[in-house]
Amino acid sequence: MSENSFEGIYPAITTPINDDNSINYPALENHLDYLEQNGVHGVVPAGCTGHAAALGDHGEGLYEEHTEFISKTAEYTDLPLLAGTGMNTPKQAIELATKVEENADIDAHMMIAGYVNCPPQDQLVDHYKKVASEVEEPIVAYTVPGRTGTDIGVDGAVELAETEGIVGLKEASEDTSQVYEILRELERTGNEDFDILSGVDSLNHFFYDAGGTGAISVSANLAPEESVEVWEAGYLEDDRQESYERNRELQDLHSAMFQEGEKNPIGVQYGMNLMGFDYGTPRPPLDREPRQDQQYNNRKEIEQALDDLDLPE
Repeated sequence: MSENSFEGIYPAITTPINDDNSINYPALENHLDYLEQNGVHGVVPAGCTGHAAALGDHGEGLYEEHTEFISKTAEYTDLPLLAGTGMNTPKQAIELATKVEENADIDAHMMIAGYVNCPPQDQLVDHYKKVASEVEEPIVAYTVPGRTGTDIGVDGAVELAETEGIVGLKEASEDTSQVYEILRELERTGNEDFDILSGVDSLNHFFYDAGGTGAISVSANLAPEESVEVWEAGYLEDDRQESYERNRELQDLHSAMFQEGEKNPIGVQYGMNLMGFDYGTPRPPLDREPRQDQQYNNRKEIEQALDDLDLPE
């Protein structure tokens, strides 16, 4: 095992919502207990799966609810915590991250690439450097072109790895050749301790084989033990085939979390409800269950995936 900071499975936890649009904190605490009991290595609150863009819709102050949710998560668990604190501009990200650091016991920030503005690579790297120079805790950058329209890319990843305060990258570009190239360049430049974490559950086994250290996982909300087993086989035991086989058993669940006609976290919250965690539906504009109609069979697909894995209800 290397001396990397973030190894293992980190569920990207969703945000449980009551009928009155407030956060259901008892449901969150129950879910965190379930994750701890099933061996995950940390958690990521207030990321995309936590519909962070809607945190602040209930209560006072732009960052108050966002900060409170991360703080409560830290209170409820002893697991390492990567706090979702990415925002559209460096100023916004610094303000939120600083407020979170002042109010919550976190281990690092997970910061999504600046969105809407869609900065080119050099300016995107500069965005992260500005934030890293102003916050106390380390940063795991997060590239997800499907949500931001931007890609940190190979050169950007290497430059971030050489920046003080930036310790890793959640890679969700779905470009396997880019993942290989990033890891090759990190090795070539002597930055092997820069963590590369999978942001695409269906490719988790591939990341471990390529040299990635873990995954920030949606499916692990529902199947934490099984997700950890994929990681153990691929990363700890270096058993490529076993890791692949175990992750293949989870493919229906991975697919059910990102269905056509839906947007994460609609599917995962529906699955959480089926398992008895009372997570409600996400906040508007994503406030409904998965579609079940003449065109889509989405609820049934999630139900079947859970049944096939014999997950508790």
